[in-house]
Amino acid sequence: MRAIRHGLCTAALVLAPLAVGACASTASAPATADWGQPRFAAWQDSDPAYRFYPGDSIDVTVHSAPELSRTALIGPDGRVSLPLLGNVMVAAKTDFEIANTLADAYARDVLVSPIIEVRRSALGPQNIIVGGEVNAPGLVELTGPVGALEAVMMAGGFQNTAARGDVVVLRRQPGGGLMMRTVNLHDALRGRSGADNIQIRRHDIIFVPRSTVAELSVFMEQYVSGILPLDQAFSYAIADAITN
Repeated sequence: MRAIRHGLCTAALVLAPLAVGACASTASAPATADWGQPRFAAWQDSDPAYRFYPGDSIDVTVHSAPELSRTALIGPDGRVSLPLLGNVMVAAKTDFEIANTLADAYARDVLVSPIIEVRRSALGPQNIIVGGEVNAPGLVELTGPVGALEAVMMAGGFQNTAARGDVVVLRRQPGGGLMMRTVNLHDALRGRSGADNIQIRRHDIIFVPRSTVAELSVFMEQYVSGILPLDQAFSYAIADAITN
């Protein structure tokens, strides 16, 4: 659990606006404030309707005015350019929501009771973030169905200091909140049945915290070795006691 707490504090740097106060002490916080770990929504494995983002393309069919139908690319600002409407914000919406948005826009000034259908044409880069104790942290582009373990391997694999059994996955909810789940990739590495190798989705964040032994090693090197006359074997003995 120590490794997980450390991991959440570091992961909060990636999501600073959503995780203010994640590493603060509850003892020093005012009685009316909550400075504990960031609050996450309950994890849901259900597959929600796809939401479109910059780089995706959509097919817009205007049944009541076919000449307005076309394929549109969602730009970096989250908008598509459509005839008679100009630029319309569609990012983070489902196909049904986009169709309603466009129908409302056309109905205001252009068409009477427009009937609009929106379908997925092409998908843009399916990026995730992998950080922490991996060899090549940063953006990783998904090229197909990928599990949490495969995503870590695409980021260079685990460092020796990684807590493979306490890997954190953060996922955004449709409403904008965050869900968090801790997965055990130690078992997945060994091919054990029922391993916790969940499917990763676009915009997920994977954080690999340090193992307890790695934390102890840093502590011994930075704070203890220069003060107490302890040999290296003492550190190894403590580490062995923790892991066994």
